[in-house]
Amino acid sequence: MAQDNLRVWQPLHADVRAKLDPEYVAFHDQYMQYVQPDDLKIWDGAARTQPSLPPGGIPPVPVGNTREFQVGEFQLRAYTPTGESDARGWPVLIWFHGGGWAIGGLDDNKDFCTFLCQVDYRLAPENPFPAAVNDSVDALRWVASSPSELGTIDASRIALGGTSAGATLAIVAALSAVDSSVALPLATPSLPNVIPHPPVSLLLVVPVVDNTATADGVWKRNAATAPWLTPARMEWYRKLYFTNNKERSGWDASPNFAPKSLLKGLPATWMAVSDQDILAPEAESFGEQLKELGVKVDIASIAGGTHSILSLSGKIAKGKKMMEDAANHLKGVFES
Repeated sequence: MAQDNLRVWQPLHADVRAKLDPEYVAFHDQYMQYVQPDDLKIWDGAARTQPSLPPGGIPPVPVGNTREFQVGEFQLRAYTPTGESDARGWPVLIWFHGGGWAIGGLDDNKDFCTFLCQVDYRLAPENPFPAAVNDSVDALRWVASSPSELGTIDASRIALGGTSAGATLAIVAALSAVDSSVALPLATPSLPNVIPHPPVSLLLVVPVVDNTATADGVWKRNAATAPWLTPARMEWYRKLYFTNNKERSGWDASPNFAPKSLLKGLPATWMAVSDQDILAPEAESFGEQLKELGVKVDIASIAGGTHSILSLSGKIAKGKKMMEDAANHLKGVFES
């Protein structure tokens, strides 16, 4: 595809080019630099039907069947593996897609699915915070109830995961299951809080953790150089998601502010952090916060990686390796 006459919207910062994975640099120079950032457009919802990130994933993995469910005000898509489960039933990964709480949907991250219950939570700005949190917590409660629609599942082996904004929702959903007597700050899920077995793992890819972070503070290390997800773009997402700045500091928006009594009850956590992502410092800090509270945390640091590492797993070898490492973590958790 000839790019000679296209405008360069997102050139790589000179100071970061040598730090980035060479495969990412090549892909960015060929495609991504010519894409107009969403935060420079007038919001009209088109970002949901016209993805701004060039295709970069691997072909979807064949599965036994794919089904979709409407639960309350949100949707889920369940991918079931081929073959038969063991006597316990299939273990479950509930996956929350990314997209800054405003874009994305059920078709995201198909290549990351084996058995995946992907939650298409309500999106901002039509459904601002805490709608997505309500849907995510309700998704866990629904799956944990072993609904007949899902067939033979093992509710004692449920993991929660997500990428970017979806990772925030996964963490909050997990926190909501630690102690049913502790109410979320602002979210009000609709389904009963009856979870016989707590989640067995958290699987987080380039997570958003602290919605009070700024370019002059937590993000400072990569704020001026990080490609694609810039401070301006992150703030654009936040303004679509939050109607009041005070909402950002509640732990259902920024889980790093959750009570220690809840944080220390989180399950074994696997976290992928791209070192050139603006979100890297908050993710690393959250990992250390959990470790100090006795939570088992495995941080996979991706040298030269960016925020789009999962979406480009078909173009970037380190992205494919990250997917394999995440799958191996889940396999170990589910088999133990």
